[in-house]
Amino acid sequence: MGTMRKWVGRRVKQARNTVSAMGKQAEVRWRSGCAAPTASALEWLRRNELPSGGIRAFSGSSKAYPEVTGYLIPTLMKAGECDLALRLSEWLVRIQREEGAFLGLDGRAYVFDTGQALRGLLAGLVLKPALRDSMRKAVEYLTSQLLDDGNGGFIRQYAHMPVHESILLYALVPMVEACEVLGMEQSAGAAARAVDHYAKSATVLDTGALTHFLAYEIEALIDLGREDQAAPTLEQLKEAQDSAGAVTATVRDRWVCVPGLAQLALCWHKVGDRRPAENAMEWLQAHQLRNGGFLGSVGRGATYYPASELSWAAKFFLDASYQSERAALGSAPGSHEERPFPAEGASHHYGCARLTPRLIP
Repeated sequence: MGTMRKWVGRRVKQARNTVSAMGKQAEVRWRSGCAAPTASALEWLRRNELPSGGIRAFSGSSKAYPEVTGYLIPTLMKAGECDLALRLSEWLVRIQREEGAFLGLDGRAYVFDTGQALRGLLAGLVLKPALRDSMRKAVEYLTSQLLDDGNGGFIRQYAHMPVHESILLYALVPMVEACEVLGMEQSAGAAARAVDHYAKSATVLDTGALTHFLAYEIEALIDLGREDQAAPTLEQLKEAQDSAGAVTATVRDRWVCVPGLAQLALCWHKVGDRRPAENAMEWLQAHQLRNGGFLGSVGRGATYYPASELSWAAKFFLDASYQSERAALGSAPGSHEERPFPAEGASHHYGCARLTPRLIP
């Protein structure tokens, strides 16, 4: 618990300091559209905002996806898409369930989806402080789903899916941050215990899992200050990367999960391992569609949305692109910890500094 408190304390302190000059430079260059693939991916996301609110799950879908809409908000804010980020934040507030949960595409309430909506509300807080109420409800819901005060993790979520429960580490990252911002100490303690539960679980960092799901765990461990635990798995995946920059969807497959590869590029950049990250980015750029989108998977026998353009593939491509820009400017390994998250009184956030004179109550 002491280690967790120190980590959270560092994150809060970073949030209240001015963004480093290097970070600002990276944001300006990244937002400028200097790279056509980045600009195209952003335009794809703009086109896939539904008139009723939210970002559609994938090309041709009539449904907005709360999970993806939520974790797209910090991505869009780094890109300077402040008005879109604010609209998506307000949409999340409108659709939130009374108990604080957010629904998946199947109409069921999920811890993971609620955690990603919370991630978006955290990022949007600097644009609209009133989002704190929705954040608190989301944390209360997540807390209600914990077993044995966090020692047993969350109530089982994926009995009906081939997904490891340890993926919920990715929902605990925003929960821990939100607890600190909101001063919810009891929930913070329970979240810290849940982190320990999943970090020690038998399924964590299973390289037999789809790279999309595996990379959620890797990034969460990095962001939770447990980079040393994730490092051997990242090294193993680097050894499996082919000469074109691809990593197969699982150790058993020969096709590529596109969002999974983008997430691995992001993780490699976060730990300062540029070579495999840039190789993966080259593969992703070569497989970007002309309209700016990305298919879910590519290759013979591909089964992960092979005919659909996925909103989360665009999201992780943009995140990896941003980290690539920071790396190109000479940002030191570990710069993922420099990313501020909203705190009360913050005067800037990502690429949306231009909105600070007109914060919306």
